[in-house]
Amino acid sequence: MHCTCHILSSTALPLARRLRQALAATPWRSPTGEALAECRLSAPQRFAPEDCRPFAGIMDAARQAAGSPQIFLGATGIAVRAVAPLLEHKSTDAPVLVISPDGHFVISLLAGHWGGGNSLCRHVAALLGAVPVITTATDCGGGPALDLFLQAAGLRILDWDQLPPAQACWLEGRPLPLWDPCGAVTDGDGGAFLRQEVLPEQDGPALCVHWQRLPARQGRLRVALPALVLGLGCRKGIPAPLVATAVEGLLLRHGLEPQALAALATVTEKAREPALQELARRLGLPLLTFEAAELAAVTTPHPSAAAGERFGCAPFSVCEAACLLAARQLGATATMKTDGEGILPARRGALEDGPPAGTGNGQQAEGRAGTAVRLLVEKNKVAGQLTLAVALSNTLLRRDDA
Repeated sequence: MHCTCHILSSTALPLARRLRQALAATPWRSPTGEALAECRLSAPQRFAPEDCRPFAGIMDAARQAAGSPQIFLGATGIAVRAVAPLLEHKSTDAPVLVISPDGHFVISLLAGHWGGGNSLCRHVAALLGAVPVITTATDCGGGPALDLFLQAAGLRILDWDQLPPAQACWLEGRPLPLWDPCGAVTDGDGGAFLRQEVLPEQDGPALCVHWQRLPARQGRLRVALPALVLGLGCRKGIPAPLVATAVEGLLLRHGLEPQALAALATVTEKAREPALQELARRLGLPLLTFEAAELAAVTTPHPSAAAGERFGCAPFSVCEAACLLAARQLGATATMKTDGEGILPARRGALEDGPPAGTGNGQQAEGRAGTAVRLLVEKNKVAGQLTLAVALSNTLLRRDDA
């Protein structure tokens, strides 16, 4: 991971180089766990030295650096005008900082919470011996930020337009109604939540957490619990649109929230299939892979003799076995990170401690570490080219909510 530092005056070059060296020695850790250790310098053509990327205009430089954190060493107004055309949404925008030319202040300008801008601001300020300037209400008031609280819990906000009124409950000290049958949310500081037994229907703000697809409603802040794994088996050369449409339809028919998917899973030999890689890229999910022999050791509701013959194993279901094993790994590791191409081979240690995963809707299996998994959706066949199944990792749940 890298950031770009735009140097707006030649006198600021020494400060930018000091920041580059300091970040290399003491990287910043983003909310997703990535380390930011590389600071690329950018400067106007009229004075750009060899270690800086020259630019003709700051707006072009900002556009070329879009998608990663940007730091402007100069006036705040220039930074605002440069990044304004690039803004999309607070859930996806990268952090933007401004450092005063004298190096005395570091300002968090954009993506302060979800993107980690406030954290990066404090980190850079500490490296430079500067004062961090942060203006978000929760940080100034000393109270918790709801979006950061949910992010730290590994949850995914669906209704960003409903976040402000829910956040206001916290800022004003009013308990926020919470519907969380999965037990994914702790009580927070000072009893910040008012737990509900049924899905709230009131007009006021309420936080609702689940892996199921919940109806949208004014005031209802829906949050997805990423506890589902989608297993896939496919023929070689399957069209990517067919896979995307089939997955969308499967989740819709079974009332499953797409943002509750934590990973995709398949057999190792299918990991480089373009359609599966495209699906993983589009959904922003890791593609977990398992050797055929591992999958064949898993008892599944609908084993395939053809799959067994293809891989020289006993009959097994690629999609069912893959999602069951991946769901157990999800519970064992809590988080998943991909390699550069979004493909993650299975961690053997997370899978070999217990017996094979269970089978069928409502049935569970549990290894020695207590990692229970369950098939929510058994094998679905699509056009003779694709099979799909969905499993749930119960490790993330406090009680069975099936």
